[in-house]
Amino acid sequence: MITPEDSSPQLVEVYRSLRLPDCEQQTLVLSAVGIHSMTVVRGGMFVVVVPEESAELALKHLREVAQEATVPVAEPKAPKEHPRAWTGSILYALIMMGVAYAAGRGWFGFDWLESGSLNGAIPSTHEWWRVVTALTLHADVGHLISNLVFGVVLGYLASRSLGGGIAWAGILVGAMMGNALDALWMPEEQRSIGASTAVFAALGVLSAYAWVLETASNLRWAKRLGPLIAGVMLLGFLGAGGERTDVVAHVTGFISGCALGVILGKIPEQRFDSRTLQLAAGAFTLIAVAVAWLFALR
Repeated sequence: MITPEDSSPQLVEVYRSLRLPDCEQQTLVLSAVGIHSMTVVRGGMFVVVVPEESAELALKHLREVAQEATVPVAEPKAPKEHPRAWTGSILYALIMMGVAYAAGRGWFGFDWLESGSLNGAIPSTHEWWRVVTALTLHADVGHLISNLVFGVVLGYLASRSLGGGIAWAGILVGAMMGNALDALWMPEEQRSIGASTAVFAALGVLSAYAWVLETASNLRWAKRLGPLIAGVMLLGFLGAGGERTDVVAHVTGFISGCALGVILGKIPEQRFDSRTLQLAAGAFTLIAVAVAWLFALR
C-alpha cells in the first residue's frame, strides 16, 4: 500500500528506493515474518515504514535478506581430470594392430578369425573367451581404422574422467557383457568380430558416468539428462549403419557400458586417485585379453 508523505513519529523508515517494486518486495519480506509495514512517499522517494517498536527487528530481517542475496552461488565442481589419459588409448591401438598383423600372417599356424570370433554357439560350447578375443579381430583395414579412431578418442575421454586403468577395465567388462548378451541373441551359425562393442561400451560408460555426476548437482532436468541423450543420439548415428553391422552388439555394449558408468559414478572420485588401484585395473585388462587368446589358440 502506498500513502502520501507521512511524518507520524510512530512510523520509522527502514528502507527507501526510487523504484516502487523494490519497496513492495521489502514489504513482502516483512509481512512474511509478521511485521506490519507500508510504503509512503517522502521527499520524492518511496519509503518503507514500520511501527517504531518493530523497527529494530525489521532492519535485522532486511539486512539478513540482503546478505543472502549477495552470497555468491557456488559453481558446480568441475570433474577431476586424470593425467596420462593417452596411455591406455596407445596400448589399445597397439593391441588392435598387433592382433590384426598376427591374424593376417596366420601366426602359430592358426586361423585367428575362426578361433577368436564371436558366435551364437557359445552358450552350448562354453567358449566364453570369444567375448574378449572377438573384440580384437577385424574384417578389413577400414573396419580396423574406424574402431581405432573412435576407440582411441572415447578411451581417452573415459581415462581423463576415471583414470586409465579404471576406464579401460570398465570398457573391457562392458564390452564382454555386451558380447555375451549378443551371443545369447544371435543364431548359432552367425559370426561377429570387431572392437565396436567396446567402442559403444566406452560411450555408455562416459554417458552414464557424466549423467550420475550431473544428477548429483542442482541443475535442471534437461541439463542432467544431457549426457545420456547425447549418448543415445551417437548410438543411433554411429551404430545402426551398414548391412554387416552387428547392431545388437552395439546396443548391448552401450547398455552394459551405461550400467557400469552408473556404478562407477556412485563411487567417490577420490578412490580413483589411487595409483595402485589404477595399475591393478590396467593389469587386469591386459591379462584378460592375453588369457583369452591363450585359450583361443591352445
